Amino acid sequence: MGSSASLLKESQINHGCYQVYKYEYRWLVENFKKIETSYTTGKHIDTYGLKLNVQSKDSAFVLMLYPNGFNERVKDYISLWCKRTSAHEIAIQFTCALLDVNDKEIITKSIKQKMSIESHVGWISFCKRDLILDDESKILKDGNLTLNCTLEIYEDKAITNAEVEEDDPHINASLLELSKSFNQLLLEPNFHDITLNVDGVKFPAHKSILSARSPVFKAMMKSPLEAESTSTEISDISKEIVKLMLQYIYSGEVGFINVQTAMGLYYAADKYELIRLKEKCNKILASNLEVSNAIDILLLGDKHFDNDLKFCCIQFIAKNATELQEKEEWVNLMKNYPSLANRVFKSLSKK
Repeated sequence: MGSSASLLKESQINHGCYQVYKYEYRWLVENFKKIETSYTTGKHIDTYGLKLNVQSKDSAFVLMLYPNGFNERVKDYISLWCKRTSAHEIAIQFTCALLDVNDKEIITKSIKQKMSIESHVGWISFCKRDLILDDESKILKDGNLTLNCTLEIYEDKAITNAEVEEDDPHINASLLELSKSFNQLLLEPNFHDITLNVDGVKFPAHKSILSARSPVFKAMMKSPLEAESTSTEISDISKEIVKLMLQYIYSGEVGFINVQTAMGLYYAADKYELIRLKEKCNKILASNLEVSNAIDILLLGDKHFDNDLKFCCIQFIAKNATELQEKEEWVNLMKNYPSLANRVFKSLSKK
């Protein structure tokens, strides 16, 4: 099934040593609710071919949307791809924004990649489908879904530029080596100048690294009281979570973590404004919701003003209300958090 994407704007950007050709489209997916109910997982709607001429070379693309996900693993999401149908290799940045009824961007994602014929770029889990269908989100306008999609095509000579070669194995190897080196600095803390004291355990660290990674640590180190101090107390986070947080600060990795650990790490990431770590924990929590943990995760999301996480929890709780209604956690939610319980009831009424 094909639909049209309208070209809104065409421009050219000078990056000094190379040019970028930018094409902005608006894709109106009509009758999204009808499509969503009639399309099975793995079935997609696409645009008619987007034919561009860059540097006297024809380029053709197709935008593809899977209303019920690309496969069973992501059947609760919409998947979104840009497929290239012409031959020569190019470097491209693909950006897509989900708009609400007032043309405000609700979700925006961007990815940069080299492409050849029949290659794809995009997201297998662009956003939760329930977010789009929820009337409170005010995303569908007259039943239609609106997406702003931008293609930025790099001039041929830019393909050799490191800025767009995110999949370059030498760059990945260099970043991995850097990560290992910093992690080794944490394990063998030479020249450390501060100690984090947590429940009787001392964690040596480096003020410069903490400050570079966390705005909160940076503000602490600049304050008159902390500037000359060689130790600081952390009383609201467990030693296990602080150890993982430091591992992330130094190496950018935390390895495999379970839901309970992700909840503790989420709190720490929010406290010290480690945005990427918080996003990582958010994804782990949202994708591992169970009857036994959904209400606890909902309360965590509410405490930290995380509307995305709250939405996922509310949708899950509404779908599993029969199992949850006899549990003590549900009784506690209704008694102590009536506004959240009311959100669940509203979601139930729409089922």
